[in-house]
Amino acid sequence: MDEDIWRVPLYKKAEIFERNILKNHWIDGLYPSIVEIPLDGGPVDQTTSGYSNVAHSVCWTANYLAGQAYRYAFTKDERVRRHADRVLNAMIRCLKVTGVRGLQARGYVFGHGESYEEREGSPHAKDWHQGRGRYSNLRWRGDPSHHNYSDAIHGYAAYYDIAADERQKEKIRRAVHDLVGYWAFNNGIIRRLDGSVSTHILGLTDGKTPNLRVIMAAAGLKAAHHITGDRRFAELYEDLVEQYGFRRWEAFPQRLRKRYGHDDAEHVFGHLDNLFRQEKDEELLGFYRKVLDALWENHKDDRQSLFTYVYVSLTPDYPEKERALKEALWTLQTWPIRRVFRPRMNSIRTDIEIVDGKASRPLPMYESPWDNEYQWKGSLYQLDGWLSRTVVSVAVPWEDPMVLYALEENGDVYKSVDGGSTWRFTPVRPPSRAISLSSSRSIRILLAACEDGFYGSTTAGYRWERLRVPLCRGENPVSIVSSPSNPNVLYAVTDRAVYQSIDDGERYLGRRWACLTDDLPPSEHKIFTVVPKDPPIVYAMLDSVVYRRCGDSGWRRGGFAGLPEYGKQLPWLISSLSRPDTLYSAVKVAYEGLSLNLVFRSDDGGMSWNNKLPRLYQRYVARYEAGEDLTKGELIGDLLGLALHEPSGCLVAATSQGMMRSED
Repeated sequence: MDEDIWRVPLYKKAEIFERNILKNHWIDGLYPSIVEIPLDGGPVDQTTSGYSNVAHSVCWTANYLAGQAYRYAFTKDERVRRHADRVLNAMIRCLKVTGVRGLQARGYVFGHGESYEEREGSPHAKDWHQGRGRYSNLRWRGDPSHHNYSDAIHGYAAYYDIAADERQKEKIRRAVHDLVGYWAFNNGIIRRLDGSVSTHILGLTDGKTPNLRVIMAAAGLKAAHHITGDRRFAELYEDLVEQYGFRRWEAFPQRLRKRYGHDDAEHVFGHLDNLFRQEKDEELLGFYRKVLDALWENHKDDRQSLFTYVYVSLTPDYPEKERALKEALWTLQTWPIRRVFRPRMNSIRTDIEIVDGKASRPLPMYESPWDNEYQWKGSLYQLDGWLSRTVVSVAVPWEDPMVLYALEENGDVYKSVDGGSTWRFTPVRPPSRAISLSSSRSIRILLAACEDGFYGSTTAGYRWERLRVPLCRGENPVSIVSSPSNPNVLYAVTDRAVYQSIDDGERYLGRRWACLTDDLPPSEHKIFTVVPKDPPIVYAMLDSVVYRRCGDSGWRRGGFAGLPEYGKQLPWLISSLSRPDTLYSAVKVAYEGLSLNLVFRSDDGGMSWNNKLPRLYQRYVARYEAGEDLTKGELIGDLLGLALHEPSGCLVAATSQGMMRSED
């Protein structure tokens, strides 16, 4: 990333951001957060055929409207009001487009036909609907959340109090009455278009202890009465105040987690800004001050500009005001004017102190891994972001190690011909979603274990043919490999068996198969691996006991590869082509607060394993007595994959904490 993209004066940044909004993030006043900009710099496609993300647009548009309120308060420029009027109309359009009074759309795009989520088969595909009547040329996204309603009332109320003229106030009165009345007069329930319940405005509570979600609801009711004058909102507000005892609490009772909870905090800071203008009851103002102080105590070191400016404006005598304002300014000063979404992996840097998986201090905005959805309110302690879809399998042909194939978790295949420096998408997937990929001697031959069977390609992935492995009903493919000595012989591994193809030449690759594991003892859990030598060596782990067969010999029972009582066997049995008697297995251990993954090794073909309890006991007792961290150097997190790098003998693990390797 260009190091100078943040070194721009703030007034220039404001101009740049505003031009960018009007050019790329503007659907007739609505703010789509993430947009796809054409490579030629042409206009963004804000129709159903484009990819503008409107799933949270009503939230960001509401906050943009609140920003325009302060912009007008500072400038008194009527052009700001005229601009804000288009933003206000877009928010009202989100209420009208649904055809149900008070039901609010999350956002909309122009046109007819399927939207981006519908094309992708998203779980939210069913939440897209076509507008009716005057809004029939809009396709809108439903399933609103309490946050959608919360942000909308905050934006309406801020603009109403600070900037609206009489004509705009009348628009806001009607919109707010519908918006808040929708849930306030219906027992707090928010429904989808089909009538099913999307959420409850209060969520799950004990009915007596206030939390941030209760504060959002109270703020909505207070603003609705303040704006519309409808006494029913005031009565419901008082009911909520009494039920949750706002006047009785000596401190805000919700325990807030340090360096977390920025999402709810953003909502409540905005609502408190409105409540301190609207509420006249001194006891309630005292309670809201306790909420404000609790939020600030949790976030005062976060350098979050919005939180800081709200808090300092409401507590002008705050003794550390100058420090807080300086840090808030630092965040704005380090805000980049251009973001290219590429993976940020701050967690692997050595110059950042990490505590509980977060940076110990806020990161500058140009290093922070937030996209346009959340960067303005996100935690600056977050380390990593914009990560690509997970690569679940990599294949390297023996003929040329500069050629690599990578399989993503969604089944897409990518190819590199320069050792991984650059990648290009392979346009033809296997007919079913692939779960693992392997190659052969030739760069042309690619093999895939897929959800419904096994496939092979002799055209480097441009055409695929189903391999006729005789799977039983319910049998699931795991992996497929080629023999190094004879690339026309394949080994297909499933969760029940291992199959070997018969060599009928490349033209008939994978047409005929023989099962290598028919006569195994019965078991509940099976894990297989094959060493593709001539003859092949097949290992089977049956209920954590390892069996070995070489060629036509019978099965030889080996040792127990697990950890009785203390560990759960994980689904990996790793063999070595260069050292066929070496095996690895993995166990998840959870014991008295200690949680880690143990990898056990056998150097005698599975006959014995280094998993004896006395050895493990001495290992951890020695650390405990020395006052050392018991998990230091251990395989922590969720183990997602385990592989052996043949040339070096290193083990590589994919975990929820990142990639880890062991050289010993």
